Amino acid sequence: MNWIQEVSEFCQYYNISLEYLAEILRDPKVIPMVRGKAFEFFVAKSLKEVLPSQDWEVEKPFLNPQLGSHDSDVKVIHISTGKIISVECKLADKGSYKYIEKLKLNAFRVKCMRSRTLGEAKVKQLAPIYGVSEAVLKIHNDQYLPTDFSIVITSIANAFYDTDKSSGSFIWKPSTRGEIFLRNLQYLYGVSNDLKDFGFSRMYVARACDIVIKDINEIICTRKKCDNKQNCGFIPNYPVIGIPNECKYPVKYWTPVEESIKVFESLL
Repeated sequence: MNWIQEVSEFCQYYNISLEYLAEILRDPKVIPMVRGKAFEFFVAKSLKEVLPSQDWEVEKPFLNPQLGSHDSDVKVIHISTGKIISVECKLADKGSYKYIEKLKLNAFRVKCMRSRTLGEAKVKQLAPIYGVSEAVLKIHNDQYLPTDFSIVITSIANAFYDTDKSSGSFIWKPSTRGEIFLRNLQYLYGVSNDLKDFGFSRMYVARACDIVIKDINEIICTRKKCDNKQNCGFIPNYPVIGIPNECKYPVKYWTPVEESIKVFESLL
């Protein structure tokens, strides 16, 4: 069965008119969900190309998650040891690219939070499992803990999207400074493909333990009610990637996906 037939049968089964499918997918409420799910498949495909197949197996699970549970977006299995590494796929926050002049740094925020906050019942259920108090989990009820996944992967392209004020659609709209950054990065990689396509291909990988709020990581919690802002142990909603001018590599924590094998090996 080819993809055209699959889409046709899917629409027929769920009573979705093919005539309006494109409009449905372009709806501003739908696009983020579709793009987020599509990114998971893109990550799985990319990791299969990066990680040697004789040593690593990459799976894209079919998920049916329950609120409060956390399943892997992508599973990476080390064949000889059977070690399973859970990968979380998170796009950069829309429109979040900023150039920090003082530091000569190109900064991006990664949107890394639960899609649904934990209610009272789930807080009560999960607090002992996570090993934190109910009061603490309630304060951080939309944040992940490093036990939820081992690695997070992001693409920076979404940081250059904006919302069109007239249509509400998401559009590719890098600032002048953002376009300069992308073109310089293209030059460093020796490629000249479409700038938007290049942006999507620029993916970065970080270990959950490296972006968690801990004094050793120099990441501070922004929750007003958190009374342990330097060491609460949660992952911030918006971890930051900083890439210096004329450089391929972020300043800390994040690694280009094409070099991610060393990150995966560090978790064995």
